[in-house]
Amino acid sequence: MRFQGSARLQAGVVIGWLLCLLRLGVCGAPTDPPGLILGGDELVARVQSRYERTTHLHAHFTQETRVPGFDQPQTGAGQLWMLKPGMMRWDYTAPERQSIIANGDTLWIYTPAERQAIREQVNQALGMRTPALFLAGEARLTELFTVGEASTRSPSAEGLLQLQLIPKVGSLPYTQVQLGIDPVSYLVRRVQLVDPIGNMTTMWFSDLDTEGTVAPSLFQFQVPPGVDVIAPPVFPMPR
Repeated sequence: MRFQGSARLQAGVVIGWLLCLLRLGVCGAPTDPPGLILGGDELVARVQSRYERTTHLHAHFTQETRVPGFDQPQTGAGQLWMLKPGMMRWDYTAPERQSIIANGDTLWIYTPAERQAIREQVNQALGMRTPALFLAGEARLTELFTVGEASTRSPSAEGLLQLQLIPKVGSLPYTQVQLGIDPVSYLVRRVQLVDPIGNMTTMWFSDLDTEGTVAPSLFQFQVPPGVDVIAPPVFPMPR
């Protein structure tokens, strides 16, 4: 059976979002009046604070990836669930059904149309650093990123504050991370990643819910009958 290469690329993007979302947080209640002027470091601290109070979430997402040399972007959409420590589930409904599930130890990538399930250890999938460091909240943003340009005086056309983070050497497989942050609640509504070869992925989050129940059973995967379990392909990681 053939392996669908886009699944691995999509999973890599999702893992990047996982790191950003779990580190940066996507929840919290408004605490400051609109128009408050913050420095970049202070904005990072407030978003970090939202993450530290987050235990679970559910959201809808849309995704767009632009690859150099190709005019047509790759698009996707679906729902995600996260539960500390270290559990996530991304269910894509477009462009095709696909589930990416991590229970803290094992990462599954299941594409029903291919009747294949890719199984990988989370620490290998996340690459260069121990996943517990990220997922258990033992590292801070300032350990992972250098704060770049920040637009915290006036929101963009989307109504979001802009914050650019530059990954420190060896921390994440991206060269740039840009956030769109709600200027009142400090929710992360948009994340944009650029990788070392110039692929740019943007993801927008909506209907964020941190109050509803997220069941641990969502993060368990049972291989359906007739589905092949395969090892992931090996791609070189950026150094």
